[in-house]
Amino acid sequence: MSAPAPGTRRCRTGGTCLTVDAMAVPTTRPVRIRRAAPTALRLSILLEAVLLAAVIVAALAVGPRGAGPGAPPPSATPAVTPSPTPTVTPTPRPSPTPTPAPTPTPTPTPAPTPSGPPACWYGDLPTAHDGYEDWARTLLDTIYRLPAMYYPGDLVDTARAGVNGGYLVRALLLDDLAAMAVAARAAGAPFEIVSAFRSYATQQATFERWVRVGGYEAALRTSARAGHSEHQLGTSIDVSTPGGPRPWKYRDWGTTAAGAWMAQNAWRFGFVMSYPRDSSTPTCYDYEPWHYRYVGRAMAAAIRDSGLTPREHLWRLQ
Repeated sequence: MSAPAPGTRRCRTGGTCLTVDAMAVPTTRPVRIRRAAPTALRLSILLEAVLLAAVIVAALAVGPRGAGPGAPPPSATPAVTPSPTPTVTPTPRPSPTPTPAPTPTPTPTPAPTPSGPPACWYGDLPTAHDGYEDWARTLLDTIYRLPAMYYPGDLVDTARAGVNGGYLVRALLLDDLAAMAVAARAAGAPFEIVSAFRSYATQQATFERWVRVGGYEAALRTSARAGHSEHQLGTSIDVSTPGGPRPWKYRDWGTTAAGAWMAQNAWRFGFVMSYPRDSSTPTCYDYEPWHYRYVGRAMAAAIRDSGLTPREHLWRLQ
């Protein structure tokens, strides 16, 4: 819309009119409002965003509210030191207390009675004199025994003594055995050998056979257990009547001619009856008139003169 010319009269509604004085009304150019170019607007917005970001960064750099220039820098949060995992100390296992080995009860040494050897019982004690040179005083009974390996090295056949052969005895008794055989034949009471040396194993088999025949208790009275037999010495013999049954088959072989002669005269040649009649208490075995042990002429005479059984006499020599 253009400006009114000077001198122009303008009237308002209601009749009031004004004259426009050219000097009073300055001539002005109409103001045109320009819109900012879109690009400039975007730059302005970007600038404001950059300024805002700078303010935020500066605020973060200054620190929390209340901190100002000269304020001490915030204490650094100490790093959390991880607690060390405790070392698990293993619970010590108690050392087992060793069970003490029981102290073996020593086998009591049989005490002799005031009148002789101990009462009969069954043990397995080593005999005190088990050397081959101790043949005369070696004590063997139900208590004392020889080693299983006891085996004399001078065994010879009984035929060398002028009697029936097939049995072994120690060579040291051959001369007296031969002399006794000659005297017996001269007296009309010859004898023959039916048993002599027995090894440990042979005696074990012999004892077991008697167990089968009459039972264990009966075998203990009539046969020695292995190691306890005088036959293992090689100086004991069992005799009988030539051509007759075994002596234990007789009711009492001691009443035969040969048996009676042996009982009266064997000691003269160094042989003694180990288990005489009515002597089972001191000898621990039943009567055996056929069993003779060689101990030498001197000891045989001493036993006869003492009236003791061989076991009682030998006990005094231990």
